[in-house]
Amino acid sequence: MTEPIRAITFDARGTLLHVRFPVGECYAAVARRHGAELSPDAIEKAFFDVFPGMPPLAFPPMPDGQLHDREGRWWRELVERVVEAADQKVDDFDAFFSELYTIYRGAEAWKPYREAASVLCLLRSAGYKLGLVSNFDSRIEQVLVALNLSIWFDSVVYSSRAGVAKPHLGIYERALAELDVKPDQALHVGDNLEKDWEAARLLGMDAVLIDRAGRYEGKTPAECEVIDSLESLLKRLGVTGFSLLARAHAS
Repeated sequence: MTEPIRAITFDARGTLLHVRFPVGECYAAVARRHGAELSPDAIEKAFFDVFPGMPPLAFPPMPDGQLHDREGRWWRELVERVVEAADQKVDDFDAFFSELYTIYRGAEAWKPYREAASVLCLLRSAGYKLGLVSNFDSRIEQVLVALNLSIWFDSVVYSSRAGVAKPHLGIYERALAELDVKPDQALHVGDNLEKDWEAARLLGMDAVLIDRAGRYEGKTPAECEVIDSLESLLKRLGVTGFSLLARAHAS
């Protein structure tokens, strides 16, 4: 007999929130304030070329101060590689990176999808436990606060502290332990086929793939349930009230 769903976990970027501006534009705008001119297009291309080759953003257990230092060094290495790969130069790199790193702590760089808050609110009201599972660093906690999303979560698990990154099953196991549910009592929602849908299913969780732009069209297994917005998740779970609450959040 199938266990009823008691908890729902979400990916962050691409699922609940997204960047306000393309990476290349943000890097170029910050660099300009420090006397450098970067090509947004070159930086954008370099970022998505370099990022997949970085080691996982995951570290052994350590005190907060050390963790924050390791996180900063990881991102500094990434940004250095991106600027170099784009054949660009920033003379005052320390000041440039410091401002860039700070910007990605909050609402200046991130924006929730329009339906995110309403959906999370309705799911909590319906009695579901909610968790976040993200391949990010400790800044995600500040981002959630800045976007008024933190209040809905019972658990926030991110790779830099968990010690492993998706698709490693350990990060999901940690989230389930914090939510005090078994895998077959949980549903995961994310926008990456391998890291979200396949990993969660491998652990025994239910899973839904959110594909807002149609990038997985014709590329998913027959059993993969694909939705194009979080509102569709409510319909799947039989949770009502979205239209009324969305209008209230918009006003």
